[in-house]
Amino acid sequence: VLSLALSALLLLLVGMPMELYNFVWFHYPWVFGDLGCRAYYFVRELCAYATVLSVASLSAERCLAVCQPLRARSLLTPRKTRRLLSVVWAASLGLALPMAVIMGQKHELETAGGEPEPASRVCTVLVSRTTLQVFVQVNVLVSFVLPLALTAFLNGVTVSHLAALCSQVPSPPAAGSSAPSRLELMSEDRKTLALGDQAALVRHKDSRRIRGLRRSIQVLRAIVAVYVVCWMPYHVRRLMYCYVPDERWTDKLYDFYHYFYMVTNTLFYVSSAVTPVLYNAVSSSFRKLFLEALGSLCREHHPMESFPPGTPEPRPSGLSLQLWGSPRTPSLDEIE
Repeated sequence: VLSLALSALLLLLVGMPMELYNFVWFHYPWVFGDLGCRAYYFVRELCAYATVLSVASLSAERCLAVCQPLRARSLLTPRKTRRLLSVVWAASLGLALPMAVIMGQKHELETAGGEPEPASRVCTVLVSRTTLQVFVQVNVLVSFVLPLALTAFLNGVTVSHLAALCSQVPSPPAAGSSAPSRLELMSEDRKTLALGDQAALVRHKDSRRIRGLRRSIQVLRAIVAVYVVCWMPYHVRRLMYCYVPDERWTDKLYDFYHYFYMVTNTLFYVSSAVTPVLYNAVSSSFRKLFLEALGSLCREHHPMESFPPGTPEPRPSGLSLQLWGSPRTPSLDEIE
């Protein structure tokens, strides 16, 4: 969750201002220089890869927690989670670097003396069309198709296993059925005690675990749906730019592409803003974490009064410990 929030915030703070200024308000000339051009596309690509890899990692984490809960306790520790996030961002950096190479500033026109015309500076592709086609194909495959297929597969496995768990939970008695007698209740209590404390605890928490897992799956499904709706047009537009020959670019097609560009890039940025809203709307644990983080920031600016002598200081709750990584003991009822 933190990785998703970081990539969304970085994209909105760095990409959105440049997008609004140069591509919406003032098309020419490019005013941020060659370094700004490369940095803009690099940050966009970095955040895109970090987002899709984070979503895939979340899906893998939920799948492991549902299908192998005991193994998840040993694997999903805060230290290993930090290592996984480091790998995600390192891989995103490596995959985004080629974008900083193929993009750059150039002058479309020259003066009468053969000098570059300052008013014709643009931030555009510096490589040939063939090289660009290969790059975009690989980019769409690695940043969209493969992560989407992996996430869909993991979610399918998780939902199937969750359905099996739901079928094992005893359903409550029907509304019209008669209440059990006291003798039946005492007999049931003796059976429960015979199962042992551990079995009774597991049986008691079944419904709560199922509810938590269902909420977790709802969050992942919502994120994947937003990812497909907001990012598929963006990748379609990139493929369109690469594969439509120059002689096919009529005035009507260019006008369509101009508006299509604005729509797809708007959806691209909207996806970054919608993800936290989805977490807040669907996941109760995310709301608790957000409120705890907000309260922690408020306490930093407005320190609380000192505690009387002999009063123990309050210790952070389990939720606050989960803010920067996976749950310390990721049992099924904690995966929300």
